[in-house]
Order: sequence, then C-alpha cells, then structure tokens
Amino acid sequence: MVERKGRRPKKNHSVAVIGVGERFASYTCLFPVRAVIKIKPENKQTLQPTDPPIFEVMNMFINETVTQVALWGNLGIAIMELPKRWGKDAGFQGGKDTILCASHCFGDFGATTEIRKARWHPGSTDDSHLLVLTSENIFRLYECEINRTPKLIKSWKVGRSPMSGSPSKIPNFASLGDTAVDFDFATPTLRRPELLVGKNINEAKNAIDWNQIEWPILVLRGNGEVLIVRDNVLYDNYDKPVVYGSLSMYPPTDDNYGIDSCSIMCIQTTPPIVVIAMCNGRIYHAILLKETLEEEENDKKTWSQYGSTYSLHTPEDALYIYECIEMELGLFFTDNDKKYNCPIHVHNDKGNKSRYFCSHNAGIHMVSLPMVSQLDDYINITNDKIEESFLPSLSNQSSSQYLICTRTKHTGKDEATPILGFGLIQEPCVLIALLHTGDVVDLSVIDLHYLPRIELPEPIVTSTKKVSKEPFDVYIKNLLKHETSQPITKLGNRSMTLRECVELLFHVTQIFRRQHFIRHDKAREEIGKKLRTLKALKTHLLKELDILMETKKELQQTAGRLAERYEDIKDKQEELARRAEEVLRLVNYKEPSMSAVEREEAEELRRMKDKIQDLKVRLEQLKKRAAQQTTFMENTEIVEKQKEIVFSKNQEEAIKENLTQMTKDIKNMVVQVKKLEDEVGI
Repeated sequence: MVERKGRRPKKNHSVAVIGVGERFASYTCLFPVRAVIKIKPENKQTLQPTDPPIFEVMNMFINETVTQVALWGNLGIAIMELPKRWGKDAGFQGGKDTILCASHCFGDFGATTEIRKARWHPGSTDDSHLLVLTSENIFRLYECEINRTPKLIKSWKVGRSPMSGSPSKIPNFASLGDTAVDFDFATPTLRRPELLVGKNINEAKNAIDWNQIEWPILVLRGNGEVLIVRDNVLYDNYDKPVVYGSLSMYPPTDDNYGIDSCSIMCIQTTPPIVVIAMCNGRIYHAILLKETLEEEENDKKTWSQYGSTYSLHTPEDALYIYECIEMELGLFFTDNDKKYNCPIHVHNDKGNKSRYFCSHNAGIHMVSLPMVSQLDDYINITNDKIEESFLPSLSNQSSSQYLICTRTKHTGKDEATPILGFGLIQEPCVLIALLHTGDVVDLSVIDLHYLPRIELPEPIVTSTKKVSKEPFDVYIKNLLKHETSQPITKLGNRSMTLRECVELLFHVTQIFRRQHFIRHDKAREEIGKKLRTLKALKTHLLKELDILMETKKELQQTAGRLAERYEDIKDKQEELARRAEEVLRLVNYKEPSMSAVEREEAEELRRMKDKIQDLKVRLEQLKKRAAQQTTFMENTEIVEKQKEIVFSKNQEEAIKENLTQMTKDIKNMVVQVKKLEDEVGI
C-alpha cells in the first residue's frame, strides 16, 4: 500500500529512481511538498537479476524504450532486461512480488579501472547501444541486444591514461584534473553538409545517408576542459572516432572557468546549449558554435595524434559562455557561514528543453533557460521577416529555484545528505525524488507553455566482438593480489639481538596487516555477499520451481479434462452430423417441388419399372412353359419306351417344323430378356 497526501500521479507512467550507495540521516524542505510516499513491503515488486553484480551499484539508467536498465558503480556495470507489463496498474508480469530478470555483468575492466559515466546512445535504432567512460580516459561502446550476450563494438582513448603508482612528488593526471569525469551527446550533425547546398527539402532527404549522420560527444575533464568526439561511432566499425580538443571558451578567463568541474549536459537545440556544473555550485551556460580565427592564429594551430606525447586534433568549434549561475548548496544564515562543496548532477527534462534539474548532496535545484525559446524563435523565423529579426538577448537571464533542501549549517560536517534517486513523470510534469531518509518526495512542476517533441533514433550496425565476463574466482584472485611480497629471510650466521628480532617481527606484522589481512577480509566479505546472493537466488528459484510444478499439475489436470471433453464433443458432433445427413436426405426425398429434369428422370424410372414388371411376368410364364415342356418330354420318353410310335412322313415334318419354330421363339425370347436385363441393369 502507498500512504500519501494529495493527488496521485497517473498509473501508466514509469518512474526511474537513480540510486547511489550512501545512507544519510535528515533533510529540510525549502518549498512545500505535495506528497510524501512511504512504500510498504506488501506493495512492491522485486526484480531479481539472474547474475547479480558483485560490485556496489551506485547508479542505474533506463533506456528510452524501457526494455533494459544499466546498473553501474565505480567497479563494474551490469545490464538487466526488464519484463513486460500487463494487468492491473500495468505491473511487471501482472503484479508478481518477485520477478527473475535476465542480466549480464561486464567483467572486462581492469582491477584499478573505475567507471565514470554510462549513457545509452541516442542514435541506436533498437535502443541497445551503451557508451561507457572509464577512469583511464577510454570510451567503450557495447551492443546490448535482448536475450543476447553484450558485445564490445569498439573502444578509443580521449586522453592519456593516468599513471598508477607514481612517486608522491610527481602529480598524476587525476590530481591535475586531466581525466574525463562526464560526457553527453550533442545535437546530431552531418559529416558533409556542403552536399546539401542548393537543394530543396525532398532532394535533401533523398541525398542524406545514415552513415553521414553523427552524434558528437562532449567530454568534460576535471579541470574544466571540454573535448568533442566526432565521426559516426555506430557505423564506422573499423575507424576510431576523432577526438578534438580542448575547446576554446570565450570570453577567456584566468582559471578557464573553474578547476573542479563535475558534470556536463547538452540541450538538443540549434545551436546546442552546453551546461557545465562545478562542485562549488556554479553552473556555466554556453553555446556551441564554429570558431572564427584570424589567419595568423589559424596557421599556428597544428595537431599530432601519433608521437611521443599524446595530443589531440585542433577543434573547429568553441564554447561561448553567456552567463553563470551560482546555486546555494544548503541553507546558510550569514555570509560568514562556511560554504559547502559537493558534486552536482544535472538532469535533462525531455518534455521541456527550457529547464533542467540539478541534484546534489544538499538537495535539488530547478534552472530555467529562457535562451532556448529565444533561439527557437530566431531559427524558425521566415525569410519575409528576417529584417525584423533580432539576436537573442541576455536581458532575460536564467533563474534557479531551490526545490528540495537536505542540508543546513547545523548539519554535521561529515554527515552526507544527498538525493538517492531522481525521476520525472511527464504530462503533467511531476518530480519524484528519493531522499537519504528513504522517503519519496512527490512535487509538481507545472509549465503550460511547451509541446513535447518526438525525436526518432538513429540506426545502428551489428558487430561480432563479444564481451568477456570475469569469473568470480578470478575476481577473488585479483582481490588477493598484493603489491609487496614476503621473501624467505636468510640472515646468515650473524646472531640478532632481541630488539632487532622484535622490530623485524613488528615490521612483518604491520605488512601482513596492511597488505594481506585487509585483502583477506575483503575477499571474505565478497564471498559472503556472493553466498548470500546465491542463497537468495536459490530460494527464489526453488519457489519458482514449486510454482511451476503446481502450474504443471494444474495444466495436466486441465489437459485431461479438456481431452475427455474433446472426445465427448467429437462423438456428439459425429452423431449430429449423421442426423443432419439423414434429415437432409429425407428433406430432399420428400420435397414436393422438383425440377423439369428431375421429373423427366422420375418418369423414365417409372417406365423402366413397369417394363421390368412386365418382363418378370413373361419370364415366369416362360419358366412355367419350360417346366411343362420338360414334363411333357419326360412323359414322351416314357411312352416311347413303352410304345414305339410310328409317325408318317408328314407328321415328322410337321413336328420338326413345330420344334424348329418353338426353338426360334425361345431364342428370340432369351435375346429379348437379355436386352431388357441390359437396359434395366440387372
């Protein structure tokens, strides 16, 4: 059950809550909250992955088609397929409490590699391409099709790999801010737009090829530098994308607009608007445009991608900063209060490009962008009004609203109070946030001056390079690896003092505590987690097996009943068919009205029947006469034996003539009978 105040949002909407791996204590709300939801265990659905991740899940990201969800943390990433929804309230699999979902864990990352960001590629036609940024300044593009093992399509670098284990006096790239911390996709462009010059809309549509469309990727480094990755990532299977950078920022500043950048977002406008957030609460809004250089400056710019030092291509684009917003991270009472710094995560509102949201350890902000509507008006102006057009003005500046606050000056210094989850429901827009206390905040965000736009995704190509998963035993072996070794100590014949023995024993003990015991404890903890996960999975599978066996029994009983009913129905149907056939025959036989052909045939049958009767009578007569003749012949033979009769010549001739005539008559009658039999068909 759900206990809440106020109206309920639409039931058909899906809410994605992005969780982070921290737990906190209290919060403070600056604005009135419409509803607070407390979810009870009896009204929840648990999605159980078939291959639970062994790493700590910090974030989750659902694709646009709501078919897959990416679960990722600093040490790994997993893809889980979402089940179908049906039934009451459109629940997963009709509202089952626990659902087993197919999942795949990625295990091809190094032991020291951390995942910075993962995003679904917007140009994928089936929404199955996932782009991952690692701490080694490497991009990895995976194809995650339904019911298939994820495949690694390609990987490329966007900078030099950080050095691990460097001396403390030599700073590494991470400390200097040269590692990539976030990325986002810019507005799609064409590789060769000059091919469409002078063509109308229909000709341009026919001339455009999918391979010419590319989604530029904006990459943010910790020191504030922005790189751009071009070329078609989905279609060019062999050529690696070209990395340009870093982009020039105008107007230039001494600190290059901050050195503690944490996130970047590109709003899909023409031209694109880029949002860069800093950990100190500052957010810069910039427009991505082509850079115009003087001839002298253009000649000085060179690039080399191959050599002893890693350098990037010279970019043709630049960021033009037009405003800066400074948000208040937490509620403070005086100017002397110590400011709070924390990473800021920006979230795009897909239903309204004129605003976006920021979540951080101190709450949630909403930032409005009037520049978006000004750019749309300027781009969509017709040719007849181009003289009356005006450039976007900065008089109407952006504004930020503190929607939810979870930190004040009285909050403990080490007490973290972040937003554990963030989600938006569109039409009407409702913000749903999961607080560190476990409560869910439901807040309406109303904006009646926008229309949602549907953007079609880009097609993709297939690849055959699969992702190799790291087994659990290999994972445990990697955990047990240590940097230092413990060789066998051989000191020779020299005797050691008691103090030296104690110092050696203490040193060895400390090394074991730092290098061995901690790793063993970590391995034991991971094995315990794996064991608990497998037990839970086994329990769920046994329950599912019992349910399936019960269902199988019911199906067998139902099949038996249906088979019996089928046999009964079949027999009844055959009986009804026979009765219908008999009824149809009787109806046809007793039908009073007949056609002319039928009447003629019936008359012919009656005539033949009468002739047959006549022939039968005549045949009986012939049989009687034949019997009489036989009797007469027998009597005649007897008389002849008794008395020889002498006939005269005339008598003999008369008898012969009579016998000959009778024989001919008999033959004629036999021939007639056979003809009649042939005609009748006897």
